Amino acid sequence: MAIKVSGTEVISDDKRILNNEDLPDIRPSLLLDFANSKTLDPRITFTRGSTATYWDGKTTAKAEENLFTYSQEINQWNRTANVTVTANSITAPDGTTTADTIAGNTATSGTRWVNMGSSHTGNATYSFYAKAGTNDYVQAYFNTGGVFANFDLSTGVTGSSSGVTSSIVDVGDGWYRCIISNLSDTYYAMSIQLISSSTAGRAAASTLQTNLYLWGAQKEIRDSATAYTATTTSPIVKYQPVLQTAASGEARFDHDPVTGESKGLLIEEARTNRLTYSEAFDNAVWVKGNVSVLANTAISPDGTLTADKIFKNNTTSQASIQRFSFSNSPVGATTYSFYAKAAEYDTVGFTLYNPTDGHVANGSANLTNGTVNTTDGTIGIENAGNGWWRISGSGTNTATTGNGLYIYPKDSTSYQGNSYSGIYIWGAQVEEGSFPTSYIPTSGSTVTRAVEYASITGDNFSSFFSNQVGTIYCEYGQIHEGDPTIGERLVTVYPDNGTVKYNLEAFRAEVRYEAAWDGVNFNNETRSGGKVAVAFDDTGFSAASLGVSQGSVTRQPYSQQSTKMYIGSAILYGHTNACIPKIAIYPKRLPNATLQAMTEE
Repeated sequence: MAIKVSGTEVISDDKRILNNEDLPDIRPSLLLDFANSKTLDPRITFTRGSTATYWDGKTTAKAEENLFTYSQEINQWNRTANVTVTANSITAPDGTTTADTIAGNTATSGTRWVNMGSSHTGNATYSFYAKAGTNDYVQAYFNTGGVFANFDLSTGVTGSSSGVTSSIVDVGDGWYRCIISNLSDTYYAMSIQLISSSTAGRAAASTLQTNLYLWGAQKEIRDSATAYTATTTSPIVKYQPVLQTAASGEARFDHDPVTGESKGLLIEEARTNRLTYSEAFDNAVWVKGNVSVLANTAISPDGTLTADKIFKNNTTSQASIQRFSFSNSPVGATTYSFYAKAAEYDTVGFTLYNPTDGHVANGSANLTNGTVNTTDGTIGIENAGNGWWRISGSGTNTATTGNGLYIYPKDSTSYQGNSYSGIYIWGAQVEEGSFPTSYIPTSGSTVTRAVEYASITGDNFSSFFSNQVGTIYCEYGQIHEGDPTIGERLVTVYPDNGTVKYNLEAFRAEVRYEAAWDGVNFNNETRSGGKVAVAFDDTGFSAASLGVSQGSVTRQPYSQQSTKMYIGSAILYGHTNACIPKIAIYPKRLPNATLQAMTEE
């Protein structure tokens, strides 16, 4: 943090003391404050011939929700006198000994239920896990309107019901998830009771002295059941950032999904997602090796109920979900990425493999703290909020066929699965390039996100830029190097013919400052983000980055006036694949000390 002392500004992370006169003494002729305005200056022409994804820093969606307390402690629920509850008596679907037994304890006729309730507004979905003991049938009924639903735990089918929609899902080892939906706000309390048949009426009395097992009850104010979330003394409602989709031709002002920080204007090159069915891991194109998929069970990063759970079957053999020979497999630099979130397991393993190169990019990630382990290639991870992480792997691929992407629930070792415990995944992508770009969703075919260009030309450009004198200042986010022989442009100024870098190519991704047509480089420093400035007049150029002078060069006078400026790219190449928070152009050559002051971190 900077503080002012006796007319000077002291920079806490730098030994230099900057005088106030080091700061610009003139207003910029152009100020593009993308991070704060989140709009395009009307003089900018922006193009992209497709949709594209980004984070807007504000939109959220309800993710996990469970309005029941003590969701797997049925012994804490209300119950009738002729029912006994034994806590932690059997292994639950998640492999823990936390499931409870409910049993009729007398031959006296009456209802045999346990009960939990809370009021709500809106359409609700209730669910619970049940397993047959000496009793095969269970009923959920509600306190008004004659509403109920029966379930047969021996065959895994629904029975009689009234006033609701019911469904049942096999989760392995004799356990079923019983789901009751389309409940209005008048039905707020749920009773779960022993019944003698799948056709029993609502709240039917019996003399049953049998038992069954219960675990994992959930109440949600929405139309469908989502993945189970355990509670104890308090209900749980969580929200998460929502990945947005910009329309074709709409500029993207990206944000950090976790902090909401505005990053500025995002400019990316064209990329193609070579994987079809990027969100449908239950589709047959994804090969299941000792893995099963529960489709559309969790709220995905885009706020929809489209995230899948992958879990290992009841085996000790290696387990993974796999894609082989994906469409138009890249040759050379290749990057895969996908979103993952912890469920019962908090680790995910991943491999990009082919018979020629072996493990092109291989590693694992901890889905709790975001750490990665890399054994081949380059592995990256980005926090997408509410437990979601985007994981990527990059390496060099030489094979055109036989390529495979493997995702392991937990890891690639041998361990005992239980047909329930796993992780959530969504949004897989394979693209040609040495780094991941923004997510491109696909269904039955590959999809290309079109190239982006932002430019100012003609009178709009000449109104603020002089070919003979000026200063260009730019802030930039993390830039991924594409073609190292070209470099990535932050700001590029061109003469009318457009094919010759005649006058000023201001900034490159490696933080080079290429002065004029003679191609002199001031610097070759790799950075993940920062500030740079170049000043020029008819005698030469000076540059600074990150508060450090990068020197000066002389030049010959220009004979051709500049007519256009590209932001985040050159005319046909050199995309930054990064966010640009701010650009400013000043109508004078600012002193070297000012360039240093402007670019101080």
